[in-house]
Amino acid sequence: MFGVVACAVAQQTPTEITARHVIGLENIKRNSTGKLTVQNGVMQFRTGAAVTKIPTLAIEDLAIGSETTQAGGKIGTVAKTAAIAAPYDSGAALSLFLRTKVDVLTVSYRDSCGGLHAAILALPKGQAGPLRDQLIAAGARTRSPGERTLKEKKPEAVTTSQGDNEKLSASAIIIEPVETGDVPIPAEFRSAIYEFLVQRVREAGTFQKVFRSGDQAVEGIPDVVTLRTTVIRYKEGSQMEREITTVFGTTNVDVSAWVTAKGGRTLLETRVRGRVRFFGENLGVTNDLAKRISKRLRNAFGS
Repeated sequence: MFGVVACAVAQQTPTEITARHVIGLENIKRNSTGKLTVQNGVMQFRTGAAVTKIPTLAIEDLAIGSETTQAGGKIGTVAKTAAIAAPYDSGAALSLFLRTKVDVLTVSYRDSCGGLHAAILALPKGQAGPLRDQLIAAGARTRSPGERTLKEKKPEAVTTSQGDNEKLSASAIIIEPVETGDVPIPAEFRSAIYEFLVQRVREAGTFQKVFRSGDQAVEGIPDVVTLRTTVIRYKEGSQMEREITTVFGTTNVDVSAWVTAKGGRTLLETRVRGRVRFFGENLGVTNDLAKRISKRLRNAFGS
């Protein structure tokens, strides 16, 4: 009897959830809509022929937020799925009155080299909680909100080894997670800034190698530098207010960013503001911020 029951449970088909990949999954395009499943200790996201699998034991944190997104399509049962499919930076082409709240699940995990990743997924409202519970039951870990807001110890003094008109030099850079300090900011914003920084700095080509936090491959590189950022101000706006008035509803994120050499000496310090002024979801501010920081790095370290 017990053997029959156990066999039946083992052969259960995993529940599929329609989700939109915002950023953070390897080999999956941004804003791709696919099927999310958890089975046999693996979280899997599949869209077309592309698939990414994350062992649940590699997951070290799970956080749930929410976002108001545009829902193109028919009003009714289709609207929720269409909202998931609408890119986070969609513009005015989608109707203003077709909107819905969606869950945003942030999955922080480590790759085989120890590098930190943060996959951000948009799910139909109410489905992130049960999925988080399923992942925890399968071995994923999660941190308390207090553990996510640990402050980075900033160098006491800012020093540079080169003149203001001279370029700094480094062959590699490590991107560290964004610290929140005392500023209340949703976990998905903090993680999206980190992921977009990795992407934008790599695309800029300023450094030969761009490493994620914790990547063991960085050992042995003598001139590697480290980028750290701390949120110093966050103002959440309104997507609907922005698109109706084009004046109000701006979302802003201000950060302090600094680059240090081995040993902790500060080479560069700057304050950067990211913003979404007109069209797009609030999460779009993270991409804008990463572009601006990448430009500062290119100006300081580029040839």
